[in-house]
Amino acid sequence: LFIGFGFPYEGPAPLEAIANGCVFLQARFNPPHSSLNHEFFRGKPTSREVSSQHPYAEDFIGKPHVWTVDYNNSEEFEAAIKTIMRTQVDPYLPYEYTCEGMLERIHAYIQHQVGEHPLWSSSASWDTRAWPPVDSLQVWVSETRHACTETCRRHGLVCEPTFFRFLNKKEVFLQ
Repeated sequence: LFIGFGFPYEGPAPLEAIANGCVFLQARFNPPHSSLNHEFFRGKPTSREVSSQHPYAEDFIGKPHVWTVDYNNSEEFEAAIKTIMRTQVDPYLPYEYTCEGMLERIHAYIQHQVGEHPLWSSSASWDTRAWPPVDSLQVWVSETRHACTETCRRHGLVCEPTFFRFLNKKEVFLQ
């Protein structure tokens, strides 16, 4: 059992523990940590909200390898510990962190550049060679109080910031 105490955010240790067959137990942040309520983020140019010590592990690995609980709720915490102690998990390494996954990302990065200017630059607006390709853009309307990242994840997608320039327009919102 590898227990996270809330910091550092998104460090490699939980991933190493999971890859070696440990369960990672972490605290749920309620409210999520952000520049509005947490000193670590204050003054940083981000409006991102962090729901736990390792949101990637929470969202993309999950149970039985990752448990995210309210550390202030002793019943929830104790129930999680008891269940974890009765659970046998195999080592798990997400594909993105394998050698093959890393090489795939490097290949995509290199493959989709032209000269010194990546194809996803603002000058590439509707360039058919742009990466990611504009025709892969999917638009979903989030439920009230749900972040766009959560809505994308529910549809098996990843929120892609390079598409924001096509979406953050009055005409699109009116549709």
